Amino acid sequence: MPFGNRNLRMAHVVAILIVVALPLAKSHAEATDGAAMIRSDFPGGNISVVRNEGSLVHVSPDLRGDNPWFYWYFEATASKPGRVHFVFPEKVAGFKNGAIGFQGPAISIDSGATWKWMGADNVDGSSFFFVFSETNQRVRFAVTIPYVQHNLDEFLTKNVDNAHLKTSVLTKSRHGRDVKLLQIGKSSPEVKRVLVTARHHATETIASYVLEGFLQEAMSDRPAGEAFRKKYAMFAVPLVDKDGVEEGDQGKNRKPHDHNRDYGDESIYPEIQAIKELDKAQGFQFALDFHCPTLVMQDHQVMYFVGAKVHPQYNFENVTEFASWIKKGLPNNAPYGPLVWLRDEVDPSPKNSSYFGFKDGAIMAVTLEIPFAPPGKATDPASCRRYGEVILQAWVNTHFREGDAD
Repeated sequence: MPFGNRNLRMAHVVAILIVVALPLAKSHAEATDGAAMIRSDFPGGNISVVRNEGSLVHVSPDLRGDNPWFYWYFEATASKPGRVHFVFPEKVAGFKNGAIGFQGPAISIDSGATWKWMGADNVDGSSFFFVFSETNQRVRFAVTIPYVQHNLDEFLTKNVDNAHLKTSVLTKSRHGRDVKLLQIGKSSPEVKRVLVTARHHATETIASYVLEGFLQEAMSDRPAGEAFRKKYAMFAVPLVDKDGVEEGDQGKNRKPHDHNRDYGDESIYPEIQAIKELDKAQGFQFALDFHCPTLVMQDHQVMYFVGAKVHPQYNFENVTEFASWIKKGLPNNAPYGPLVWLRDEVDPSPKNSSYFGFKDGAIMAVTLEIPFAPPGKATDPASCRRYGEVILQAWVNTHFREGDAD
């Protein structure tokens, strides 16, 4: 099946239903049927096993009482070698086409230490298969390349001796976990304060790899890093929904609302309460929030900015120039964009970009969406870190226009 041809893949949905009903040997007569045991009791793990029939395992995202979304991440251990099919509902818990992205599942053969996209060759509609080579072989599969606290710890350990980085605890999560706060550059009256956040929605892992590159460039001794720190002090919260990230929650559309809908008058999450308090102390003039969009919607296979057009006053002009510098720096294999999809907003919504965008003295407040696995584009960790570096370099090149004084 041609790589990335979604229409052709979806045409095979009927075929997979037939495969479920008939012996698997009819579809793959040349392969021996295997069997696997499934687990997800590790950081970021998420799966609901509907039925395990050995070589045919019916699975679905574990929604945990929240609204339908597409995140899943599990480990399969071969109880005998051979081909095992993992079949999701055609409509994953009510979310259309939400099971598998355009580059197939993410796969790790070293217990999550390293990951790559598996590709679409073994994908058919809402199912994929893997051929286990030996008994007790362990393989992890996920809808996206995971990023949990362990990954952030590795990043911080790598930079532990960087004089430009300060690490502290912003707050404790509901479940008692430390929520990290990073500071790059020195806060003083001579510099503008920048807030950078990611993982308001726990599932949006690709954004974390881009954020790593952004932070790495900001604390570097390269020209862009030095230029950035002369004008700005950055405060970063890499894992806003810390519990959701570690526990493998969907995060998006959590009931009664998720972290990125918690910026109203009565915030219910400790992380958002602490971000508001940090703003009172620092007076952020910039807010950049890293996200990922939906998994397979066609118009979500690009990078794009969302937020309010005129909150702050020149938000559209600033974001447009910022986006143009990013486009110039991105390599050819990067997702297309970023496009500027800011819109008119009369009243602030309880989102991060609106909360900071409607503040007096704000210069730019925006959300940047980075797609999970667009067809033919690179969103592996190394590539995404490179995109983050480009975004920081673009920031330094942008001539941010401030609001008119009263």
